[in-house]
Amino acid sequence: MAKQYHVEAVWDAQVGVYFAKGNIPGLNVEAATMAEFIEIVRDLAPELIAANEPEHAAAHSVRLEADLDLAHA
Repeated sequence: MAKQYHVEAVWDAQVGVYFAKGNIPGLNVEAATMAEFIEIVRDLAPELIAANEPEHAAAHSVRLEADLDLAHA
C-alpha cells in the first residue's frame, strides 16, 4: 500500500513567505509565492522520500494543503 504524505503551506505575514509543515522528513521549504512553493515541493518531495524513507520511494502520494490569501498567492 502507498504511504500518504502531507504538506501544509502556511503563510508567514511577518516575513512574507509560505513555509512547509508536514510529514516528509527533511522537507524545509520557504517561498514567496504559492506557485514557487508548489514547484519546490514537487521537486524535493520525491527526492527526500527516496533518501530518507527508501521503502516508500516507489509507492507514495503527497497531498498539499493551503489556506490562501489571494493577495499573496
